Amino acid sequence: MGVVAATLAATALVGGGAFWLYRRWEKKKEEEELDPEDLPDDYDDDGTTEPIVPEEVRPRGGFMDRQKVPQEVKQEFIEAFGGWAPPNDEILDNLTQEDVVLFGVVSEPVPGYPLEREEILTAKVRTVEDTVIRARICENAEFSAHLGAHAGHGFRFGEMVEVPRGVIILAARPKPNGIEGYGKYGRAGGRLVPSEPTAKPYDIYPGTSYDLVMPYITDDVEFHINREMVRFELVGTKGLHQQIRFSEDSLRGDATLQAMDRDPKTGRLHFLARWKLHIHP
Repeated sequence: MGVVAATLAATALVGGGAFWLYRRWEKKKEEEELDPEDLPDDYDDDGTTEPIVPEEVRPRGGFMDRQKVPQEVKQEFIEAFGGWAPPNDEILDNLTQEDVVLFGVVSEPVPGYPLEREEILTAKVRTVEDTVIRARICENAEFSAHLGAHAGHGFRFGEMVEVPRGVIILAARPKPNGIEGYGKYGRAGGRLVPSEPTAKPYDIYPGTSYDLVMPYITDDVEFHINREMVRFELVGTKGLHQQIRFSEDSLRGDATLQAMDRDPKTGRLHFLARWKLHIHP
C-alpha cells in the first residue's frame, strides 16, 4: 500500500506540474497574440500593481512660449504675487530659495491622445544658473497625466525641472499664507498608507509635504528613520494624518520611516507603523 500511495503521489505531482507548464505556455502564447494596447493599465507578471505605459504613449511635453500667454493672464499673476512679468536677467540673477517662478508647459500629442493641453506651473527656486533656473514644482499639476482625449504633459508635482530663462512668465516671492502646523507648506503631495498592508514603497521628493496615514495619534508617538543623513520635519496633524516634509539636503535613495508609541508608564516603545520610501533627486 505504501508503494501504491507513493506512486499515486508522484503521478499527481508530475501531472500537476505538467498541467501548470501547459497553462503557463498557453498563457504566454495568448500574451504574444495580444495587442499591448488591449492589456489593462495595471497588467504585470511580477505580482505588483503598477501602471504600464508604453514609451510611444508615455505623457510628455515641453515648455510653452511665454509670448502665447494672454496679457490678461499675466496681469492676474502680477496682481496675485506682486512680481514682474516677464522678469529680466537682473531679477533672475537675484532669486533666492524663498522665490518661485511661473512658466507654461504644453503636452505633446501621442497615439490615442491627439489633443494637447497647456498649463501654468509654479516651481520653488533651488539654484540659479546661467541659462536655466533649477526649481521644484510646488503645486499639483492638473494635466500631468493623460485625461480623456487630451495628452498629458508629464511634468509632475515635486519633480525638479530646469526651466530656461526665456520661458519664465513671472518671478515672485509668495505671500505668507498665515497657516501654522498642518498645511503650512500647502497641499500634501501624496497620502502614504503604512507599507505593511500595501507592501509598497513610496516615491518622495524633498521639499514637498506628504500625509502619513496613521493608525492613531498620541502625544507620545516618535518617528525614527533608518538613515542618519535623511532629515525630515513634522509639519502638523489633521485627524489621523501626520504631515511630514523631507529637507533638500536629505540623502537620496531608499529609506524606512517608522512610528513608535512610547508607553508613558513603562517607557517602552511599541511599534505603530512603517513606511518604505525612495527619496528622489
